[in-house]
Amino acid sequence: MKPQPSHPESGLPALVTEALETVNCIQMVLSKPINKKATARRKVTLRPVMIRDKQHYQLAFTRGQQEVHENLLPCETIQRVEQLWADLFQEGYLFTREADYHFQKTKQGTVQLKKHAPTKAQPVKVEAHNRTKQYLIPEGVPCRFLEEIGVMTQSGKVKSSQYRKFRQINRYLEFINDIVAALPQTDVLRITDFGCGKSYLTFATHHFFTSILQREVSITGLDLKRSVVEHCQQIAENLDCRGLTFQTGDISTYQSREGECDLSISLHACDTATDAALASALEANASVIMAVPCCQNEIYHQINSQSAEGLLKHGILKEKTAALVTDALRAQILEIFGYRTQVIEFIETQHTPKNLLIKAVKRPAPLSESELREAVQEYQSLKTQFGIPAFALERTLGDRFRELSQSSGKESAG
Repeated sequence: MKPQPSHPESGLPALVTEALETVNCIQMVLSKPINKKATARRKVTLRPVMIRDKQHYQLAFTRGQQEVHENLLPCETIQRVEQLWADLFQEGYLFTREADYHFQKTKQGTVQLKKHAPTKAQPVKVEAHNRTKQYLIPEGVPCRFLEEIGVMTQSGKVKSSQYRKFRQINRYLEFINDIVAALPQTDVLRITDFGCGKSYLTFATHHFFTSILQREVSITGLDLKRSVVEHCQQIAENLDCRGLTFQTGDISTYQSREGECDLSISLHACDTATDAALASALEANASVIMAVPCCQNEIYHQINSQSAEGLLKHGILKEKTAALVTDALRAQILEIFGYRTQVIEFIETQHTPKNLLIKAVKRPAPLSESELREAVQEYQSLKTQFGIPAFALERTLGDRFRELSQSSGKESAG
C-alpha cells in the first residue's frame, strides 16, 4: 500500500474521482463508518445506470435495516462521494475494468491505496431506469457499421424496415456480453465466426469488443461464398475494422492461423456444418463456444424409438424431436470435453424458428473421473434411447472422442 494523490479537502484519491468522471467505475463501496451508532449510514454502494439516455450513478445508502437510493449525474456524484468520504467513512473499494482498488484512511491523516487484479472487469452492465429498452448499441446514436449495412441512418435513426435486425443484433450482443468474464482479460482476443454469411453479427462482435470494451481483437469470418466474403472484406476496409478479416473456406477443413481460439461462433451453419464448427472449436481449445444450429437433417433419418412411436409418426413432430435430440447430443459432447453447457433461446420465436443457442464455457479444471464417466454414460444413453447409431460430431472428433469414451469405460470397469 502507498499514499496516493487525493482531493485537498476530502482526501479522496484522485484515481477514484477520475474513474467516476470517465464512467470507468463498475461499482464502488464506501464502508467502515466513523460513527458507530446503529442509526448512522453503515455502507454506501454505487453503480452506473442510464436514466432517460443520460449516464447517472445510483447510490444505495444502508442505514440500519433500510436502504435508500439516490440517482446523480457524474459531476454531482463526485461531489457527493467526496462529502461522504470526508465526513462519514474510513474505507472504500473501487472496481474498474482494469483493476480493483482498496483505499483507506490512516492514523497519520493520509489515504493509502492498494491495487488488485480485476474481479468485476467482465460484462458491460448498464441498468435502465426508464421504460425505453437500453441497448448495448443504443438507438439514436450513430454507429458506423450499422450505417454501412443499412440498418441505421447517419443521424443514428434505425430504419423502420430494419428494426427487427437492430433488436436481433443487440440481443446477440447481450449473449456476448454475458460470456466476457470467461474470456482472457489480456492480450488480443482470437475469435472465429464460422459460416459468417453477410456478417452483420460479425461486425457487431468487432464493434462490441473494440468500441465498447476497448479490446484488441483478431476476428476471422469464414464462409463458402467468395462473393459474400469479398463484399464483407470491402465493408471492413471501408470502416477500418482493425483485426477483422474474412476468408473463403470450408468449415470442415479450416485451421486457425493462431492455432487456438478464445471465442468460437457459428450461427445458422446448416446441418452437420454446425458439427464441423464445434469440432474445430474443440480442436482450437476455445474458451467459449456459441452455436445456433440450423437445418438438422442427419438425426431425422436415423431417429427410432419404440417408446416414442406416437411422437415420431407425425412428420413435423419427428422433425422437431430430431432437432432437439441433435442439440442435446451436441451439448453433451461439449460437457464431455470439459465445458459448462447451456441450451437457451436465442431470439424470439416470431423472428425465426431456429432460435436455440448452444453456449459452452470451458471449465477451469478437467472433469473428474466420475464426472467424465457420468457424462459419457448420459451421452450413450441418449443415443440408445432414440436409436442413433452414428452422429456427425462424434465422427468428426474421431480419436479424441474415442479416447475420452474408452477412458471413462476403463475407469467404470476398474
